[in-house]
Amino acid sequence: MTVNESKAEFAISILITVIGGQETMRRCLRALRPQVQSLAAEIIVPYDEWAEDIGELKSEFPDVHFPFINDLGIAANPNVPAHQHRLCDRRRAVGLALARGRIIAMTEDQVVPAENWVSEILAAHDRLPDAVIGGSIDNVVDQPVHWAAYYCDHGRYGSPLAETEAEYVSDLNISYKREAIEAVRDVWCEAYSETIVHWAMRNRGMSLRLDPALKVFKHRPPINYVHSLNERVEWGRVFAETRVASIGMWQRLLLAGMTPALPILLLLRNLKHMLRQGRTVGQIALMLPLSAGLLSAWSWGELIGYVLGEPKAEQFKPVAQLNAKASRVE
Repeated sequence: MTVNESKAEFAISILITVIGGQETMRRCLRALRPQVQSLAAEIIVPYDEWAEDIGELKSEFPDVHFPFINDLGIAANPNVPAHQHRLCDRRRAVGLALARGRIIAMTEDQVVPAENWVSEILAAHDRLPDAVIGGSIDNVVDQPVHWAAYYCDHGRYGSPLAETEAEYVSDLNISYKREAIEAVRDVWCEAYSETIVHWAMRNRGMSLRLDPALKVFKHRPPINYVHSLNERVEWGRVFAETRVASIGMWQRLLLAGMTPALPILLLLRNLKHMLRQGRTVGQIALMLPLSAGLLSAWSWGELIGYVLGEPKAEQFKPVAQLNAKASRVE
């Protein structure tokens, strides 16, 4: 069964992407379970051979759907950061294809949603016409490296957050009207990329919105800074490869030429968000150098991606093949 093949059977489907593993998933599910007990809701957690311990949660959460994915194509080795990134994109695509809700919400296991997250999502979609509604993402691990990584990734979504039409919404705290995600199924059927999905939606005249009532909290486990630098190179490369698929050669060369300026531009953006959120001078002095290193690594990865181009199409397998090998626990 795919999103495109059936009418909505639930008020809301909640897709949780495996990132951290069993303990982080358990914490996330425990936060979500009380929120859906009185609703027509489903929770979907796709997992695979690289996250087999997630299957052990089935008995603890019998009301959660745990589809197992046998074939993940290019995401063959989670020790390669780029493969790990694509692995998550494949898991999200499988979850979306299985979702049966009128509203489809998405987050990841390293996130703990606020106690009213689900009800606020439903209220927001009843109140607002926007196709995509996201909300705030706040870091709760008070360590310099965590803060630096947070501002590189999600600083724009930190509290205080104003309700506004948005160009970007994060897949850590996002929800779609069913008909909106159906309309662009062709761009996520193999692997879900929030950037590609939202570009496609905006090109069709759909709007994205940030609503501060939708709150989640990031609980990322301890971070090794050197590992994070390597990770950023690969993630920047994946981002550039995604862009290369839809732009011409001259745009590609232009973007490659601009990558040396990216660390400065992005660091200024990070500083703006730090000031907006009331960080002290001392905190900023600790976070900025670490952020600068991470952003430089990302920019280097982007340059590599623009130069080498996108992965070959035959490396990817359609999500239909994945779904054929996925099982639903009823």
